[in-house]
Amino acid sequence: MIRPYYALKLARTKLRSKRGVLIASIIVSSLLFATLIATVIVFSGAEKSAVVFIKKSGNDKYLVKSQPNIPYDKISFNLTPTLDEIRKIRAFERQYYQDLQDKYKSLKLEYDKATEVPALEPYAFADKKLPEEQRVKVNFFSPVIQAMNVRKFEEYAKTAANKASDLREIGARYGASGYTIVDQPSAIPSIPRLRFIQDGKEDFGVSEPKTGGDFGDYGYFTHAIYNGVYSFTDQKNLSRYILPTDSSELKGIPVVVSAQEAASLFGKKVSIGEEPKNSSEKKTWLKDIQEKLNGQTYQACYRNSTEQVMLEKIQRDYVEMKNNENSKEYQKPSLIYDYPKEACGDITIKQDTRTAGEKQAELKLEAVQNKLGTYVAPVHKLLTFQIVGVRYAQPFLDYTKSVEDYIKSLLVSPQGDISSIEIPIQLYDVLPNNRKVYDIQKQEGAGTIVQAALIDKDFAARILEFSTVKDARAFLDNETCRESASDCAKRFIARPYGSNYLILDEISKLFNKISSVAFPVVLGLAAIIIWFTISRIMTENRKETAVYRAMGARRHDVATIYLLYVFLVALQIAIVSTVLGVAVAFVVDSFYGSTLSDTAVALFGIIDDAPRFSLFNIESPLLTVVVGSIFVISIIASIQPLIRNVRRNPISDMRDE
Repeated sequence: MIRPYYALKLARTKLRSKRGVLIASIIVSSLLFATLIATVIVFSGAEKSAVVFIKKSGNDKYLVKSQPNIPYDKISFNLTPTLDEIRKIRAFERQYYQDLQDKYKSLKLEYDKATEVPALEPYAFADKKLPEEQRVKVNFFSPVIQAMNVRKFEEYAKTAANKASDLREIGARYGASGYTIVDQPSAIPSIPRLRFIQDGKEDFGVSEPKTGGDFGDYGYFTHAIYNGVYSFTDQKNLSRYILPTDSSELKGIPVVVSAQEAASLFGKKVSIGEEPKNSSEKKTWLKDIQEKLNGQTYQACYRNSTEQVMLEKIQRDYVEMKNNENSKEYQKPSLIYDYPKEACGDITIKQDTRTAGEKQAELKLEAVQNKLGTYVAPVHKLLTFQIVGVRYAQPFLDYTKSVEDYIKSLLVSPQGDISSIEIPIQLYDVLPNNRKVYDIQKQEGAGTIVQAALIDKDFAARILEFSTVKDARAFLDNETCRESASDCAKRFIARPYGSNYLILDEISKLFNKISSVAFPVVLGLAAIIIWFTISRIMTENRKETAVYRAMGARRHDVATIYLLYVFLVALQIAIVSTVLGVAVAFVVDSFYGSTLSDTAVALFGIIDDAPRFSLFNIESPLLTVVVGSIFVISIIASIQPLIRNVRRNPISDMRDE
């Protein structure tokens, strides 16, 4: 029996024989395993980093945005109603205008039937085969239809099964928490009723919103201050964007704005340059914006519908007078208004040549409107806003252009979560009433029934928090419709919020599937290479084996020598492949890690205490499996040639040699 020490010494001696074949086998096998090791390190590092950013941005939760799936026919009408709907509209219209006439009569006012706006209009494109009664379309501008929509929503709300309470009941089955409000309309009107005051002036020449020429919400969000688009959002959903703010010292309505628009509007004032293209510089740029614009205030002027009519008259009168300045027959309007002398100032009368009768008629009309409760006095209000947070707006990405854009598209969806400036609810609530927008809400009301539904907290969009991706996916799949699903009858519409964690989860599953195929293939190729190497060495060393046997070595002694030899070969493959794999992964992380870190910081808005996006993770359990498999597959590959070799007749082998 050969002692283990001598068996190991003989095995080490054999490493010097057939070195060319042995080295080639070690190199090829090591390259196969090194590729596998590098892939595991890089992918597991990327997956781990993505999860860290996603959970940090969601307060260690996976977020879902959910809102009621309200069937359109429950709260409004299609352009071409059914015969039954037409008859209901006609009946409601008759009663509506009869009630209005009775109101005029009770107030001893003269009713003018010509002021009625019909609920249905002739439809030129209707099917000629339909009876005349059905060849009509809905006039959505009619107060009759608007009143019917309000009533339809009120009826729907009484029995609706998709209120906030229903959402809580369903979410509880999946361990959901949070239920914070997001994107709730603020009732602050957009341009032209609300104009941003820049350089101390209102620009009355603009009335259309800016889009930035971008597809989706990005262009609207990066011009939201200019456009005057605001919504309420629970402060918890904005925690990573909120800057240090003393709520007791707020100078205006608190807002979280886009970094791009903040830099564009206020950058020159505080020495902030344009957005850099380089990701490494973008983090510094964002940090600069946060530090310099925290607490920055700006103002916008709200003017109600009556003042908007007056402004339109100023513009219309100016154009008419300009076009007819050389006409002797042209008569100027008897009442000419003038633009305010200062930002958000009073609209003044420039010229008033009305007769006493005209003035009396206007006073009479105002008195009638006051009696009916429809008179709207001209109102304007200067609103002050204070920046308390900055959010980086993510534009649409062509993920085919670069690795960086591809990673961005995986981490965060295009700017679809937000298109308006967000007002943190809790910070807004501490404002004194004179800085809030209650009076504007009274003036504006709920413009449409859809907006009324959104303002109603029972039907507001909410953010649900889940502890695991599995729970979030189960809720989305079982209880909600996707936003793109037009024929879904489930009670809620929902989607992942803040990040593409479902896509990342699918990629992780896909990687595991690919690994389950690639891993056996690599092991199989390595087994063939090792088997070929061991078989050839054993075949060419038959005389040596026969000598061992002739000197008294038993079969298991010879097997021990060769198993130790195989173990030493496997050890070299493991060392070389591990060193190569780790080195390749380290190089990949060195080239892309910092860039991806800066990219993730900008995407998720995590500037302070931001984690590093690492592509290097040697803690994955799969690495141990890969390295361990090198030894296992080497032993397995050597069994067949080893058994064949030790079972041969040593006398025959010595005679053949």
